[in-house]
Amino acid sequence: MHDQYLDNDRLRKFSIFRDLPDDALESIRSRITVARFARGETIIAHEAHDTDVFLLLDGQALVNRYSLAGREISYRRLPPNSYMGELAVFDGRPRSVNVIAVTEVVMGRLSGAAFTDLILTIPEVMKALLRDLSARIRDLSDRIYENTASSVKMRFYTELMRTALAAQGDEDEIVLHDPPTHADWAAIVGGQREAITRAQGELIALGILRKDGRDLVVTDLDRLMDQIEEA
Repeated sequence: MHDQYLDNDRLRKFSIFRDLPDDALESIRSRITVARFARGETIIAHEAHDTDVFLLLDGQALVNRYSLAGREISYRRLPPNSYMGELAVFDGRPRSVNVIAVTEVVMGRLSGAAFTDLILTIPEVMKALLRDLSARIRDLSDRIYENTASSVKMRFYTELMRTALAAQGDEDEIVLHDPPTHADWAAIVGGQREAITRAQGELIALGILRKDGRDLVVTDLDRLMDQIEEA
């Protein structure tokens, strides 16, 4: 299983390892352990004190927290080739969120000490990490603006666009496999499930979105972007 998921070409799909030569990747691979998580299992627990960094090799995971009243607040879904857990390495503080397996998940795990060594000894990893953190800060700024200035429908449209762009391949239509439920979308964008149901129904009526079994298919990304721009 180790070789199946951790060959050099596979590791280069992670942004922090993209520009590394084979010898550096061989050294990194020797420090990674592979673990499986069942659907619904907790990968990272809020307030936990561990510092492992995780590489999402297969499956999808959800980043969330729960309010004191028990309400779920979802931040984002993580597709394959995402990495997580690095903030605890930087500041040594407890975990700030939960990471939950949405499907069966295969993770690569690096200890906090091993990840620190990579940052200090491989400049390309440090540069990629800083680039990713900058992009994340910009994304969070955009989301704060959207939550302040946009309706629930527009926030859903924007999140759907982000999800589609992340999944985009060579085909004109973009298939979202095992997408969030209406309740999950609502938790992600900060709204009610009923509003998501109406917004999704409007996109289906416009021919921008369709259901295909459990999957969602974005049939026209340009028109979805137009809907957002018009709002």
